[in-house]
Amino acid sequence: MAKARRKATTTVQRPRRRWGRLVLRALLPVVVLVAAAATFMGLASTKPKLDRRAVVEKTWPVRARNVEIADYRPTIRLYGQAVAGRRVDLRALVAGEVIETAPRFSEGAPVGKGDLILRIDPFDYELRVSEARANLREGEARLAEIRARIDLEGELIQAARDQLQLSRRDYRRATELRKQGLVAQKGVDDKRIIVRDREQALRQRRAALKVERARADQQEAAVDRLKSALKRAERALAHTSLKAPFSGYLSGINAEKGRMLGLNDTVATLIDSERIDVRVTLSDEQFGRLKASGDAIIDRAVKVIWRTGETSIVYPARIRRVAAEVTAASGGVEVHARIEPAGRRVDLRPGTFVEVTVADRIYKNVARLPETALYGTQTVYAIVDQRLAARRIEVLGYAGDEILVRGDLASGQPVLTTRLAEAGDGLRVDIQER
Repeated sequence: MAKARRKATTTVQRPRRRWGRLVLRALLPVVVLVAAAATFMGLASTKPKLDRRAVVEKTWPVRARNVEIADYRPTIRLYGQAVAGRRVDLRALVAGEVIETAPRFSEGAPVGKGDLILRIDPFDYELRVSEARANLREGEARLAEIRARIDLEGELIQAARDQLQLSRRDYRRATELRKQGLVAQKGVDDKRIIVRDREQALRQRRAALKVERARADQQEAAVDRLKSALKRAERALAHTSLKAPFSGYLSGINAEKGRMLGLNDTVATLIDSERIDVRVTLSDEQFGRLKASGDAIIDRAVKVIWRTGETSIVYPARIRRVAAEVTAASGGVEVHARIEPAGRRVDLRPGTFVEVTVADRIYKNVARLPETALYGTQTVYAIVDQRLAARRIEVLGYAGDEILVRGDLASGQPVLTTRLAEAGDGLRVDIQER
């Protein structure tokens, strides 16, 4: 009995312990949360209190430019290349051996107008000149002989005419005497025969004179041909010395002392140092603006700037010609400007890259602003009471890195020139530099 009673008591105590552990596990998280909350509230109640600062509006430091409404004529800046305004291929005008060349007969050497380039052996050409002169003297001597015969024939004709007159007088006297019976008929007939013979002689002299004059004309033509032959020979002799037709630089040297040159063989190329052109391309828009300005493009003054390291050399120039067609590669119009040295030496060589400036059209009543002032395509920001105010404008043209605009702007009004990502109406700014 006792053993059964202990067993029943043990069986009752086990469920009670199990329920106690379950209750303890359920209450533990709650106790932890309550303790944490109490700790947080205690820390929050004991933290130091900070003074709150008032919210201050941010002010952006910016730069600005005051608007000036005026008429502006900007400058178009172009880049081009120097080209030879005149270049000539020097060729041998006669054939022969080169016996002499200029001391500076080399690539790029400068030569002056009339300077000797090279000389061809003149021996054969001197002989031709001597022969042509001898032939001319012979022809002139023959002409002088013919003219002397013409003079003689003239004198003989005058003598024949005088004799004819005398014979006619004798014939008339004999006829009168025959009427008086003092002279026989045979005497009259003899006088008449003499008259006819002398008339025939006069006609022959006149014909001979015409023949001599014709021979003189032929000989004069022959003398003219001989004179022409002499001139050709002298010209060929002169062409044995090849000289520079103008001042310039030599290039493409293709001859040397001892070489045999044929007629029309290329010797060198001469580039005129005083006629240097600059070739640039105007876009369709630029060309249209220049045409619309009313001023002629031809003869318009430009400046050519040659930058050599830290040095810039400026040459005055004028536009001389405009291409007849639009360049397909660039879509613009080629313009050639001629440098006007005005006594200065031009050291530009063909192929040099240069900068060219030309005056653009006049824009009336516009404002000139930096390109950084433009937001979008039609907006700039004026500064009114240290706050930005959007203004609508129209961009009319460009002047380097500046724009020419017209719109809702007034002279003297500052305009924002600093780039701000936050730019907008009402933004507070502080102008640092104008």
